[in-house]
Amino acid sequence: MKVVQPIRDLDVLDKCYDIAREHDRQKKTGEVSWELILLVGFNTSLRVSDFRRFKVQDIRGKDYAQIQAKKTGKEYILQSKQKDYATHKPRPISRQRVYQIMNTIAKRAGIEERIGCHTLRKTFGYHYYKMTGDVVSLQRILCHSYQRETLIYIGVIQENIDESLMKFNVLSGRKRGKQYDSRGQDSSV
Repeated sequence: MKVVQPIRDLDVLDKCYDIAREHDRQKKTGEVSWELILLVGFNTSLRVSDFRRFKVQDIRGKDYAQIQAKKTGKEYILQSKQKDYATHKPRPISRQRVYQIMNTIAKRAGIEERIGCHTLRKTFGYHYYKMTGDVVSLQRILCHSYQRETLIYIGVIQENIDESLMKFNVLSGRKRGKQYDSRGQDSSV
């Protein structure tokens, strides 16, 4: 499986929602709602394999519907289904279809990073962390064993490395007469 990235830019997220809404205004009856996929995917920590079983009727008139995650057994709120055009019976949307929808939206939004089903979950995690700074809660929400695993998963560690390398210039300290100790602290004082 190839590594996918979260959508970090909030303006790009807004563009993705606009594309999904435009699609939904023109969609045929029984066709899956792209906006619903984005809303559930970007605002919960559910995996596609869990929320794809979601049906609107499961929560219509209710505050929530319970769902047990396949991978972890953790209980969540949600599920998703669409009608099979041949049999007219409800069937879950496939992971492949969600992947196609995500990539269509990404292409239209001008996203160049690798996008996939986990982009939804990673985007939730990335923005949750950026808004709260709470890696401990995020680790628990995502059912990760280690905080480092969570930070790598949402791409924050690589982002921090990239930012620090952009600022780094080994000769810049030398020009100002600074010396650095083994911890990177200014020792020329």
